[in-house]
Amino acid sequence: MIQHLDDMAMTGRVAAIRARTETRELAPEDCDDCGEDIPIERRRAAPWTRRCVRCQMLAERAFGGRA
Repeated sequence: MIQHLDDMAMTGRVAAIRARTETRELAPEDCDDCGEDIPIERRRAAPWTRRCVRCQMLAERAFGGRA
């Protein structure tokens, strides 16, 4: 039973990652944190992103790489 629940949880996580990475929509043009433009190259490479590179790096430092 526990193995079955673990398998179901993993399947859900994989589906969530696929949904985020397979989207055809681009990320928003403006960073959620600083409001500056997110370059189109970043938006195409990581369409799920909500931050510019600078703000993402700052968030990862603040949250120990989990931002």
